[in-house]
Amino acid sequence: MFFNNYENSLRKLPLKGLYQKEDLLTDEFLYAKEGKVEVYWAPFEYINKDAKVIILGITPGWTQMELAFNYVRHHIDEEEYEHLISNAKNHASFGGTTMRKNLIEMLEGIELHKFLKINSCEQLFNDEHSLLHTTSVLRYPVFIEGENYSGSSPKLFSQEIFLRMIDELLVPELNQVKNAVIIPTGKVVSDVLRYLVDEGKIAHELILFNFPHPSGANGHRREQYENNKNTFKELLIAAGKRGQFQETINQLKPSEDQMSELIKHLKIIGEELKRGNDLKERNSYNEKRLLQLADEIEPYDHKIALVIEHLLR
Repeated sequence: MFFNNYENSLRKLPLKGLYQKEDLLTDEFLYAKEGKVEVYWAPFEYINKDAKVIILGITPGWTQMELAFNYVRHHIDEEEYEHLISNAKNHASFGGTTMRKNLIEMLEGIELHKFLKINSCEQLFNDEHSLLHTTSVLRYPVFIEGENYSGSSPKLFSQEIFLRMIDELLVPELNQVKNAVIIPTGKVVSDVLRYLVDEGKIAHELILFNFPHPSGANGHRREQYENNKNTFKELLIAAGKRGQFQETINQLKPSEDQMSELIKHLKIIGEELKRGNDLKERNSYNEKRLLQLADEIEPYDHKIALVIEHLLR
């Protein structure tokens, strides 16, 4: 967990509305360096193992780095570690003026939301972010002489530092989210995934190769998208028929906090039902209280039923 290595330096950052490169591209946050290539740590370590979709970029840019640092610095004393890094990643992923908007439009165009049974792909970045895992071929932000690395110069496969990050960070990360559909954004990302598949390092059933990068600077984005749009749809339909978008038992299983709260509510309900059984006006009491209890347990009943159904199989 690299967060611990940088936490003290992060806490020393002054609280600001917007950080500049001189605030964050410092020796305190330098992860690795090779020639002109500089890699800086950023809080992008959260892995959503139950995600149905992985959206994969080449590397976080400066905008995403600033957004993630900004979120963590302002919430580090308010949120537990897991929530903190999850929220920071969700806040920053494909953030910026147009990138997330373009990405959502393309995902809507291939009707990904219908397979995920949600109303809009925009929900993946807010109330349905549990379905999504975002990451990058190079997990941490890469800069060439202070500018965002685009994946072309230097060539990704020509740098030992990049190959190390792929083997040590990306491969284990993807293999923890085994059942997800991978959407690689851009040619370089697709090339890396083809290499990993050919080498047997990952074994995901569905990868939407040739999905364009959502950056507004990608002049070929619309043409690339239209040329492959129907293929993407057909692949999603086939994946849906294989059951790739169905809930897994891990997703049905309540979290420890949910289970603790559920047990507490069930104990209260049991005690009240027992007490109601001893009342003279038992029938009228129970009828009224059962209606109230139904309302109280309603947020849990779907998950309870699904877990019980699974256990009885």
